[in-house]
Amino acid sequence: MTMVTIDSSVVIASLLKSEPRHKEALKIWQRVLLGKDAAIMPYSVFVEIVAAIRRRTGSVELAMEVKKEIMSIENVSFVVLDDESAGHAADIAARTGVRGMDALVI
Repeated sequence: MTMVTIDSSVVIASLLKSEPRHKEALKIWQRVLLGKDAAIMPYSVFVEIVAAIRRRTGSVELAMEVKKEIMSIENVSFVVLDDESAGHAADIAARTGVRGMDALVI
């Protein structure tokens, strides 16, 4: 099993057929759902996914269902943003010039 880091945009695109690159994102996310890959992501990505589903669909119910489903996936692990993780992400942002949320995922 390969350990992967997945950004919220991939999960969102995999869930919404109207999103650009839906098919590519679905292939990546399905590997996680089928247990072929394990995903690790900061909790901020989890919040971004639920918020984006609510905004893009207008459905509170769908957003809450996505929240429940993601939390129940056994091979998805979330990282808590503590002082050390925040410092590491800030270093990545400073060195690479990526956006703050992207530095958290990296």
